Amino acid sequence: MSPTATSKTSRASRALVAAGGYMLLGWEGTGLEEPLELVEKFRPAGLVFFKRNYPGGGGEELRRQLRALQARALEVMDRPLLIAVDHEGGTVRRLPAPHLQTPSARESFERGGLGGIFETALNAGRELAWLGFNLNLAPVLDLRVEGSFLTTRCFSSDPAEVAACAKVFVDGFRQAGVLCCGKHFPGLGAAGRDPHAAMPSVELDKKQMQSHLRPFKDLVEAGLPMIMTSHCLYPGAGLDKPATFAKEIPDLLRRELNFEGLILSDDLEMGAVTTSMTPGEAALGAVLAGHDLVLVCRRRELALEARAALAGALESGVICDDQFVGSYGRLCSVVDASLGFE
Repeated sequence: MSPTATSKTSRASRALVAAGGYMLLGWEGTGLEEPLELVEKFRPAGLVFFKRNYPGGGGEELRRQLRALQARALEVMDRPLLIAVDHEGGTVRRLPAPHLQTPSARESFERGGLGGIFETALNAGRELAWLGFNLNLAPVLDLRVEGSFLTTRCFSSDPAEVAACAKVFVDGFRQAGVLCCGKHFPGLGAAGRDPHAAMPSVELDKKQMQSHLRPFKDLVEAGLPMIMTSHCLYPGAGLDKPATFAKEIPDLLRRELNFEGLILSDDLEMGAVTTSMTPGEAALGAVLAGHDLVLVCRRRELALEARAALAGALESGVICDDQFVGSYGRLCSVVDASLGFE
């Protein structure tokens, strides 16, 4: 092989490794083989756990698996993984009984107030941390709007109440050793359609959207380390693309809200995305818009397509070095914050 060919191969290999750093990946089964392969092949930013992944051996087995994944990550990547789970409470929780079954956001606020939210978050966080999770893809910062598909997943219809609830939720998990990710920026509460099935649309104008931005602003000021954007159209606010692919959304977070943490896409396997884009188009579109991480939550073949597109863009310079360095630096800062709990 000629030196030129060797150099090209080396650049391509480095691009594949770098592309993995943009990805938070899920898998299908309950064993250790699949996620171990993801760690070794993709070298991802992290992994995301779902109820379908819960092992037959229960909590002790899950703890063993997550510890083994972190140990392997340190061997092959020289850095730990973000190991994430959606643990909002209510209908969105991934651990079956006898694990703690926490109430929905709405129920926790209406029944226990801010003190109840904190205690529930603290206890749930302690369990997650013991198992080996260091990231909770919650809370929902969207406002509860009549007719929304989110319903009980929202704390309240009042922006100040949502912000207050979310702050104690995040603080409870933080004190237990688990970071949180607020969602779904810039606000999904007024959407009538669930993006798991198809692309929703919020028709509010920029002025009307201000109340929906309030909880995100308050949580950014409180030090929230990560924010997930929404697969949603906002034509009334002047966006001609879904938030996932609109540069205006990360710009709003960075320039107006002064957010310095990680910006994460929602799952690129949702119907809102897959009906019109390939995994590669979606992953590259989200990163070029300004996302630091993309979620691919289940199918390995789709993750491979997404990684190939990102790697090609890194190798060709479509994703510039400065952008990659910025995203990777923010990832390392968040990972370091998770290590500070140990």
